[in-house]
Amino acid sequence: MKKLPRKIITRVLLYIRTLESLIKEKRFLVSSKQLSEITGLSDVKIRKDISNFKKIGKPRIGYKTLDLKRTLENYLIQGNTVRVVLFGAGNLGSAILRYPGFRKGNVRLVAAFDALRRKTGKKVGGVHIYPVERSPEIIRRCRADIGIIAVPKEHAQEVADFMVLSGLHRIINFAPCPISVPAKVQVRNIDFTIEFLSLFCDTQK
Repeated sequence: MKKLPRKIITRVLLYIRTLESLIKEKRFLVSSKQLSEITGLSDVKIRKDISNFKKIGKPRIGYKTLDLKRTLENYLIQGNTVRVVLFGAGNLGSAILRYPGFRKGNVRLVAAFDALRRKTGKKVGGVHIYPVERSPEIIRRCRADIGIIAVPKEHAQEVADFMVLSGLHRIINFAPCPISVPAKVQVRNIDFTIEFLSLFCDTQK
């Protein structure tokens, strides 16, 4: 399989999400120009991205939405379900647990963990919340692929250590601080404040 840069993968996932909406609207054909108008990306870039997969679509006609969605999904996801666990069932964590997108499609939240006993033993968004000390056992049992850190920054490193010891090699970190992990572990840091300020600063240019 050809290895694609992360930027292309991110755009292709956006195309898949857009195609899902078009299929729900019973739109059976879509052109690169129409995808461009919806996503805000250039139609040239869209055609170039799609050309990384296989010859699909017809000039002046466009793509069959369902066929294109299946082609992109089969290449990137290969029919797999991505299993995700969450650390921290506070305000942010609870919002993530209630997100309906995790109850369908290729990404599933399979377990959550919290240090507060009053939160454990319950379900939020259909996801069971376990005590943190059970995380290594549960993560292995659920065969989790990705862990989400949604705890206060003073506990982020401890949670990251739990994840690494449990065998997780992919982490999404919502805590507003860096974490230290082995080189083999991939981390995506998401700081809402930085994202907002970055967008604001871009618009000032």
